[in-house]
Amino acid sequence: MPDIELSAAENGGVVALGGSVRGLLHRRNGEVRQDAFAYQVSGDGRWIAVVCDGVGSYGRSDEASNLVARRVAELHSGGSSLTEALTVANEELRVLAEFGTPDPDIEDRDAGRMATTVVAISVALQDGLWLGEMCWVGDSAAWHLSPEGEWSMLNDTGSGADAALHSTATSALPHADPVFKAVPLCIDGGALFVMTDGFSNPMAWSEDVQREVAARWSTPPDLFTFGAQVGFPRRGHMDDRTVVGLWPAADAAAVPV
Repeated sequence: MPDIELSAAENGGVVALGGSVRGLLHRRNGEVRQDAFAYQVSGDGRWIAVVCDGVGSYGRSDEASNLVARRVAELHSGGSSLTEALTVANEELRVLAEFGTPDPDIEDRDAGRMATTVVAISVALQDGLWLGEMCWVGDSAAWHLSPEGEWSMLNDTGSGADAALHSTATSALPHADPVFKAVPLCIDGGALFVMTDGFSNPMAWSEDVQREVAARWSTPPDLFTFGAQVGFPRRGHMDDRTVVGLWPAADAAAVPV
């Protein structure tokens, strides 16, 4: 896994930027980045954007996040619904995880295990409206940045003070009986973002962070600036950072590649 992964694209009036940066804690411990992202455009012009956050206590979670992100994007762009794509990806992940089931005599049993959260959005931009759906498992988040610079979180990650109330939610994949949360999307203008909690938590917990990020992401920056901003330093936040952003191409001066 590279320390940093960046990607940019433009299609059908939408600009996409993706960035994933290895967190300070993983760097200090000599561990790989466990976040992953993927995006793709389907034949009918819908954008699918997926972000996954590998569970850090398991040694092979980077494999889990990569598999789920890429398979969900591939399957959905090929015609599967988001829940169908997540179901298939979960089953494939369960098979992969079985190959790493640790020997009970090995002391560090978690080294061979894997798990990941996932958040996915599927949208098309029609007459200034983002229309589509969103599906997620665990605490990775989706956000909307309005044209007026106001942020709103689009999903309930169950990571706040009322997390205990979400007892029926699946917190990560693979899962024997997963519960996927899904909601429709109809959003007027602005930009959409999916992100792991390494970036979402500083956003949710600080209005200062929201203001600073809004000022920088009201329009898509160039790709390398975006990558640097995804990895911004913040005291106490040392996890991997991953974000995929979707903007109307009309908001970009040029394709940022």
